Amino acid sequence: MNVSKLIKKLDIALWYYPVLIAVYMLTLVSFSVFRPGIAASGMAVLTWIWLVFSGTLPGFKNFKTPDIIMSLWLIYNLFSAVWAGAFGMPASVYMGELFTAVLPMVFYYIAAFSDEKRTRKFYMLFAAAVLVLGLFSIILYLSGPGFYIDYLFEHGFISKADLQTMRVRMVSVTGSTVLGYLGVALMGVSVRLATDTGKRAWFAAFAAGCLIAFMSNQRAAMSAAILVIVYFNIMLFFVYKKLHKKFFFMELGIIAAGVLLLFIAANGVFMKVFYRLISLPLAIGERSDQWVGAANNMVSIWTGNGLGANGHRAIGYAEHVIADGGLAKLYCETGIIGLSIFVFLMLLCLKRGFMNIKRFAPEVCIVLMTLVISIGSNTLSFALSVPVFYYALGRLSTAALKEGGTA
Repeated sequence: MNVSKLIKKLDIALWYYPVLIAVYMLTLVSFSVFRPGIAASGMAVLTWIWLVFSGTLPGFKNFKTPDIIMSLWLIYNLFSAVWAGAFGMPASVYMGELFTAVLPMVFYYIAAFSDEKRTRKFYMLFAAAVLVLGLFSIILYLSGPGFYIDYLFEHGFISKADLQTMRVRMVSVTGSTVLGYLGVALMGVSVRLATDTGKRAWFAAFAAGCLIAFMSNQRAAMSAAILVIVYFNIMLFFVYKKLHKKFFFMELGIIAAGVLLLFIAANGVFMKVFYRLISLPLAIGERSDQWVGAANNMVSIWTGNGLGANGHRAIGYAEHVIADGGLAKLYCETGIIGLSIFVFLMLLCLKRGFMNIKRFAPEVCIVLMTLVISIGSNTLSFALSVPVFYYALGRLSTAALKEGGTA
C-alpha cells in the first residue's frame, strides 16, 4: 500500500470530534498532560495533510463558485497577519486564533468533496461524541464531586468553589458557551441522520441536544434550540408534508401542556429559564456598547485590525476586546473587505441550500443557528464549534443551483 492510499484510509477528519472531546474529558485527570488546544491544532493540521495527500481535493478548475469564495476567505484570514503585525498585535494572538478559527476551515473542503457515505460517518461520529460529552456533563452536574468543582474554579469557569455556583449552568469541561452550541448543532445533525438512515432513534438524540442546550443555561443556545424546534416543525408539516396538519396542532397542545406542567411541578426551573430568555434583548443591548466601541476604534475599517486582534487573546494588548459577539468581532478583525467576502460566501451557500431545502434543511439550520448564536457569542473562534459549521457550509456548496440539477 503506497503512502497516499494509507493516508486516505486513515480518514483523520472523521475522528476530529471523538478525539478532541476525549482530550477535553481527560483534562479532569491532568490538564498539564492533556491539552485541548494542542490536540485541536494537531488534528486540524493532520486533517489538512490528509486533504492534500489523500487525493480528495480536486484541481482548482473543478472548484465551484462557493469553493473559490471560501478559498478567498481562507487566504484573507491568513494574510491578515500582515496588518495585525503592522498594527502592533503580537504574533501569539494571531497564531492562537489561526489554530482555532482558521485551520478548522479545512472541514469546508472535506464536506464539499466528500460523498454521502463519508458525510454520514462524520455526522455519526460527531453525534456520538457530543452525546457522550452530554452524558458525562450531566453526571458531573448532578453529582457535583469536589474534584470537579475545584477543577472549574481553578480554570476560571466559576467564581466560587461551591455546589450552588457550579449548578448555575452546566459548564462541563468545555465551557457552557461551547456546550450549548454543540447541543444545538446536535439537533440539526440528528435530523440529517434520521432522514438518511430512516432510524427514529436519532430523534432521541435531537431531544438530547435540546436538553444539553437548555442545561448550558446560555441564552443564545436556548433561543436557538427553540428556533430549531420551530424550524423543523415547519419543515415536517409544511415543506416535507410527512404528517397531517392536525398533528401539528396536537403537538402544540402537548407542548403547551408540558410547559404548564413544568410551571406547576418545577416552578423554580421554569422561572429560571423564562427570565434567562426574556433577558436576551437586554443582554444584546448591553453588549452592543462593547461592539460599537470596538468598531469606532478600528485601525482600518477596510481591512480590520487583523485576525484575533479583538478576541480574548488580545486582552492586555488591545483597548477594545469583544468578549461576546462573534459577528461584531469578525467585522472588527476583517473589516469591510473581509465581512463582504464572508457574507457573500454565506449567501452563495444558503441560496443553494434553500433551493434544495428538502434535502439540505439540516445543514441550512446548522449554518443559520451558528450565525444567530454568533450574534452574542464568539462561536466562530472555538475549535469545537468551527468545524461542524464549516462542514455544514461545505455540504451546502454541493447543492444544485436548480433542484434535481447539478452542483
